[in-house]
Amino acid sequence: MVYFYDSAPLGVARKYQLVTGKDKFENDMLIKWGYKELNYVWFHADKYSSGHVYLKLQHDEKSLEEVPPEVINDCLQLCKSMSIQGNKMNQCTIIHTPWTNLRKNKFMKPGEVSFKSLQRVRRMESFARDQPLLNRLTKTRVELAENVEEILHHAKKTKDGDFFYDILMTTAEG
Repeated sequence: MVYFYDSAPLGVARKYQLVTGKDKFENDMLIKWGYKELNYVWFHADKYSSGHVYLKLQHDEKSLEEVPPEVINDCLQLCKSMSIQGNKMNQCTIIHTPWTNLRKNKFMKPGEVSFKSLQRVRRMESFARDQPLLNRLTKTRVELAENVEEILHHAKKTKDGDFFYDILMTTAEG
């Protein structure tokens, strides 16, 4: 299963899409079937097991520096909440890097990743759990449960950066 969330904090004009895998196997699929046109930034708890959270940048954005801090906080809080150890801490370091900087090979365990360049990996701090924020995100969660790998494979073949927006809109209307 892959989960999609809408990040639309108060005061932010645009809605952002966040994507997570249900577990380490779905996280691996998101890496395997990702493509640069999705324009994803990857988040993970540093030194702890956690979910992989992807933020889809807007078409006119090239880096995380252009994203409103409220949206980045949504990513940090969601990532921290998906880490058993990190979620118990008052403060947890979250690393982030563009999806294009992730490296995965056949010798790695499910959920394990490395980086093409450590210089492109950045650290941010996520502070105490913000339950109202997490509740807001959870209310927007949409689950892609059937034929996940097939859909991810098809998305990669299209190279359409808006593929998941379109499929989620079709699902919502149907």
